[in-house]
Amino acid sequence: MDIQLIIVILIGIAVGIVLLRQVWHFFTSKETSHCGGCTMCELPQPEKREK
Repeated sequence: MDIQLIIVILIGIAVGIVLLRQVWHFFTSKETSHCGGCTMCELPQPEKREK
């Protein structure tokens, strides 16, 4: 019974650490594209030509 309790406590601590890390990254991350990868979304758009 003690081993099960220790395992549950360790899993709880691990989940808490992961959750805190995700919250920390949410508040400290810079604004990036929605995918977070390439910069294709941030390329300048071509100017519209007047007729």
